Amino acid sequence: MRNNSLAIFFILLLTSLVFIFFNQSRAVLLLKQSVNEILKPIEIAFAKPKSWLSFWQSAFFNIKNIKESNNRLILENLNLNEKLAKLSQLEEENSLLREKLNLSQKSINTSLARVIGRDFQNNRSFLIDKGTNDGINAGMTVISKGETIVGRVIDASANTAKVQTILDAQSRIAAIAEKSKISGLVRGLGSDAIFDLIAKDKNPEAGELIISSGTDGIWPRGFVIGKIKEAKSKDNQVFNTADIELSADPRDFDSVFVILNSQ
Repeated sequence: MRNNSLAIFFILLLTSLVFIFFNQSRAVLLLKQSVNEILKPIEIAFAKPKSWLSFWQSAFFNIKNIKESNNRLILENLNLNEKLAKLSQLEEENSLLREKLNLSQKSINTSLARVIGRDFQNNRSFLIDKGTNDGINAGMTVISKGETIVGRVIDASANTAKVQTILDAQSRIAAIAEKSKISGLVRGLGSDAIFDLIAKDKNPEAGELIISSGTDGIWPRGFVIGKIKEAKSKDNQVFNTADIELSADPRDFDSVFVILNSQ
């Protein structure tokens, strides 16, 4: 038994020595090189699909990441626009509240109303969201920011009221040029307005402010209407006229003040 174990040991030792010796021999190295050359095309063939698979896998994840980033940016942009819209609305509301406070300090009692409908076809009227339940009645003057006249309530229901704008052909406001004190009548033409019934020997200057005079007993005194664009005088007419630029275009605002009292 001992002799057999020794024999096995020497055989294994001899085999190891032979392997070590021949593994470093030129013949074995040449054999290895030949096998490598034979297997190289196979290795390349298997390497290409692996490379393409890696490429498309990377491209897929990159596209996915780009889409996720794009969706995130779109959402952030929408949130930013929403915040900007809310900020703009808050600024407008603060501006209106400051205007109302300024009017209150001048003992002008007003009701803030929103425009809920417009006569876009001829700009003669618009609807507001306040009515008789809010103390709004026909005949009340309607102004915009800057104490600028825009019209007059001509009809009121419980929760809404109809306002006739100063562009309406039936609108007439006794007015005066602030600097020259030239008096006249602001008359609506449908899409514009003029300063009419000016004395023949009077010509207001371009840029001069026109305000309500209160002499007609209808409109309150001292509210802004517009400014002179160009004075006109014709020999065949009894009075002079002047084109005016309204300070508040009835087509451009969303909120107005209804004067509940006037002095």
